[in-house]
Parts: sequence; C-alpha cells; structure tokens
Amino acid sequence: MMKENLVELEQRVETLEREVETLKGEIRGTLLDVRASLSEKPPSPARWRDRAWVLALLNVLLAIVLFTNIRFYTPGDGSLLSPWLQAFWVALAFVWLLLQMYPLALLLDQEEEQAREVAWRNAAAIFASSPGLTLALTLVVLVVAVISALFPSLWLVLMVALLAVVCVNAVGHLVRLRRQRAR
Repeated sequence: MMKENLVELEQRVETLEREVETLKGEIRGTLLDVRASLSEKPPSPARWRDRAWVLALLNVLLAIVLFTNIRFYTPGDGSLLSPWLQAFWVALAFVWLLLQMYPLALLLDQEEEQAREVAWRNAAAIFASSPGLTLALTLVVLVVAVISALFPSLWLVLMVALLAVVCVNAVGHLVRLRRQRAR
C-alpha cells in the first residue's frame, strides 16, 4: 500500500515537473514577444508638444463655438425656443468640459500612432469606471472657471496650470490603480 502511494506520488511529481517546464517555455515565449513589440525609441517631447498644441487649438475652437452659441441664444429676444437652445448649448459645453480631463493626459502618454485609439478607449473606460472622480474634477474646473471670471488677468495663467496639474495627476492616479488591479 505504501509503495503504491509512493509510486503514485512520484508520477504526480513527474507530471507537475513536465507542466512547469511547459509553462516556463510559454512564459519565455510570451516575454520575448512582449520585448519584440515594445518600442525601443525614447519618447519625443517634440511629438508631445505638437499633439498638445493641436488638441489645444481644437479645444479653443470648440470653446468658441459652444460659448458663442450659448451667448447667441440668450433669452429675451422673444423666441420660445431660445431658452431651450441655450440650455442645450450649456449642457453640450458641460459635457465637453467633462471630456477634457482624460484624453489629453492619456494621448500624451502614447508613443505610437496606433495607440491613439487605445488612449481614447482608455479615456472612455476611466470616465465610465469613476464617475464620482469625474464629477469632482468637473466641479473643481467649474470653481476655477468662476474664480477666473472674477479675477481674469493673473488668474488666467494660474488656472491653466492648475487645471493641467489636477487633471494629469488624477489620470495618473487612475492609471496606477488600473495597473495594480490588472496585476
């Protein structure tokens, strides 16, 4: 009886050793594939700067369109549709403001052109996975916007820097949390 148990145990050990060797080979192959797919070139700050300026120009144009429409449809011209149209443009501006926090930070982190789609998907996933943080960041942005309306000259420079720091740090925090969860 004892000898049968030892034989069975030895067979199990041999099976486990074969499985471990197979897994080692698969892990080694996966690591080689990952290494081959990683970009060897260092990140280029000039590419980041160019992307940031393009996104900034696009955002300025969108802001002009949104706020011009909000101002254009001010109630008081006698039209019944004006308050509804103004509310629509205000809501659209609020959604635009919500969406400003994640894509820029994620797009600047990408090295390859193909990764842009991934950045937009990640921005949507972060937006959906943490609506509370998104709302809190939006409220911070709105408070900063109100303060900047009251103190426009010097505060404008401080506001842009503050918003960039807050949004980039929040996105960095969320990315670190997602990476920890993935492990």
